[in-house]
Amino acid sequence: MGFRLTTLSVLTNFQIGKAWVFTCITGILLWLTLYFRGSKYLQSFWLLLMIGAVGYASHVSSLSFWTGFLSHSIHFLMVSLWSGIILHVGWFSKGEKNWSAFLQWFTPLAIGCLTLVIGSGVILMFKIIEPKEYFMVWAIPYGQMLLLKHISLIPVLAFALINGILVKKISSSPSFNPKSWIQMESIVLLFVFAFTGVLGTLSPPDKINSMVIPKWVERILGQDIGVPLQPEINLSFEGIILFIISLTFIAMIIMSFFKKSSPLSSLLFTIFFIVSLYLALMMNITL
Repeated sequence: MGFRLTTLSVLTNFQIGKAWVFTCITGILLWLTLYFRGSKYLQSFWLLLMIGAVGYASHVSSLSFWTGFLSHSIHFLMVSLWSGIILHVGWFSKGEKNWSAFLQWFTPLAIGCLTLVIGSGVILMFKIIEPKEYFMVWAIPYGQMLLLKHISLIPVLAFALINGILVKKISSSPSFNPKSWIQMESIVLLFVFAFTGVLGTLSPPDKINSMVIPKWVERILGQDIGVPLQPEINLSFEGIILFIISLTFIAMIIMSFFKKSSPLSSLLFTIFFIVSLYLALMMNITL
């Protein structure tokens, strides 16, 4: 069709194109509101419209509009609230004298956001993937990114436990800096966002048994994958050892907090945890 007609077609006929145009318009309006120091409620309104545009353009809304639109919008809104506060407080707050007061309102908010994130995330996932096909999709790039996203959420929960609950036990120590642990949690969240970003660029599975299995996935699994896929849990010695190692790394994240070690060590343990648990799962399944 040519570049001009193709671009026009995408922007006017596709959900993602319409959402992109809408996001550009609301983004400009948000910038103008900020520039002229407009009402914070108007700023929030433009942000909510932009979040709704993301929900409108999601994979799930193209399959089931209202379920996908509402679930994805709620999912994105809760992540934005939770992670946005963490990023802002961790990197831009001044001093720690009001930390206890901050935790009194942020901890319940974070628990509520996390509950809605998990609930809406399950709805989104099972609208695209049948529960019985969860292990099957590990054979394609979409499933690999989904698995890595789920694995990277576990250390996020560990940091949420540290910063929301365990921090109260040692916050009175004069040498303790709670901001550094919030900063580490924000960096770990970036792992989740990175996997989610790649996930959003990949085609979701339609008919899993008719899709081409990439060679690099077969190399990771250490086997030739044939269709129809018949996933089975086959425990291996290496896989069990790696699973135990991954549990050790998640425990070391918690222990590094109580031992008052450098938060950077917990970030290193997080990377080792993701890698070891990923390899453990790959070595304990046959497709």
